Amino acid sequence: MATLDATLGGATSNTYVDLAEADAIAANLYGGELWIARPIEERSISLLQSTMWMETLDYVGLRCTATQRLKWPRSGGTCDGVSAVCTGIPYKVKEAEVLVAFQLAIDPNAILGESGGNAPSGTFTKRQKLGDLEIEYAQFNANTGTSCDNCDEPPLLQEYPWLAAILGCWIYVISGDSGRILTRDCCPEPALSPTGVISENYMSTPPY
Repeated sequence: MATLDATLGGATSNTYVDLAEADAIAANLYGGELWIARPIEERSISLLQSTMWMETLDYVGLRCTATQRLKWPRSGGTCDGVSAVCTGIPYKVKEAEVLVAFQLAIDPNAILGESGGNAPSGTFTKRQKLGDLEIEYAQFNANTGTSCDNCDEPPLLQEYPWLAAILGCWIYVISGDSGRILTRDCCPEPALSPTGVISENYMSTPPY
């Protein structure tokens, strides 16, 4: 059986939230009852997977200690007037873990995807034109075997681009066009309403 360790700053921690807190967060999201109804083992494994992928993102600030296993808690970072502190993890980060966990409970292979062959992900020449030397580039995603315009972003954000809006300025992203590191400090964040009638259900497949 999967074992969750949500010890804050722990050396063996493997999740930002334990099952009880994950369920409490889901209960305040439209459609959260679908998550809570899933078997305990399935929810636990999904939280472990979600944390693993959340750990691939670059966050503002610095780890609080050199011995903590996970990237959170952190200090020295600020987002929308809220400072990262070593005594807790921002609610947005925890909420994001639960949202990703639910998606992975529905499709555990969503981020890994199907193999696209031996070609690596990256930017390739799509078209060349000798007259006036015109070159057009395209990006390729090896996981899906298709072209993409966000191959430079972490796989988690490639699969769930809406997650960037939820995490907002807590994360850094790399611009594929310029190679510059940008902070998402002005991104619009979709409303995460308490249980009730809203236009979008973030606990089911996002409409993006």
